[in-house]
Amino acid sequence: MTKQTDNNIELVSDMVSRYPDEWIFFEVVEDDEYGHPHKGRLIAHDTDRAKIQEIAVQSDVYHAAVWYTGELVPEGSIILL
Repeated sequence: MTKQTDNNIELVSDMVSRYPDEWIFFEVVEDDEYGHPHKGRLIAHDTDRAKIQEIAVQSDVYHAAVWYTGELVPEGSIILL
């Protein structure tokens, strides 16, 4: 697990590209016109969702998000609802 110590604000798309197939936890500092996170400050990233959720629960960040940067459903899979 990697926790960030810098206060670098960046595009969420850059965070997603830099940490493929990982969970990222970031403070949202700017939303786009649709209300989706656009810019943020990366707090932590890891392949283990439980580790990221533990950090998120203990965080005092008001506006934050936890995202998975990989494919949630493997290509070629069929989802039945």
